[in-house]
Amino acid sequence: MTGLLREYLPHAPDLGLFVAPEIPAGKLRGALGDYAPEVSADEVLALYDATRLGSAKDGALFLADRFVFQNNDLQTPRAVRYEDIVGVRNKRQLLGGRRVEVEVNRGRATITEALDFSAQASAAEYVERFLREAMLRSAAAPVEPMTDRNAVERSLDRLVASGSLTEADRAAMLAALG
Repeated sequence: MTGLLREYLPHAPDLGLFVAPEIPAGKLRGALGDYAPEVSADEVLALYDATRLGSAKDGALFLADRFVFQNNDLQTPRAVRYEDIVGVRNKRQLLGGRRVEVEVNRGRATITEALDFSAQASAAEYVERFLREAMLRSAAAPVEPMTDRNAVERSLDRLVASGSLTEADRAAMLAALG
């Protein structure tokens, strides 16, 4: 993810975007102290400062496996794993500015999280492209098989014993598992 961040998020202080190792210590302390106390400083790969005065107490921290963000102090900080992203949109806001809407898979539901780019509208396109690419790469990552072969064999054995499954069908099903 580090390479992907470096490819899609520029180090652009004028846009509020900072990429490690060039993240100012004061901004990092502000973000960690305000909305990401559970994150350690060495985990942070990039920072988006959404504040107008540069305190970084609102914005986003990008880590290897997730991003953590807070748009304002009235909002609870949120963490989104890249592998849970199922959609990304960059939208214009009513009074100018932009927001990046992220569709997040939360089990049986999909929710929308929105990152506010009112202070730095030009940064939205970079964050959107990075999140979209992170989503695509997470979806393409190989998934380890989760089949409990022993449990399947026991279930098939019970079906054979009850006469509901032939031994040949049992063997074919086990062969399909690999």
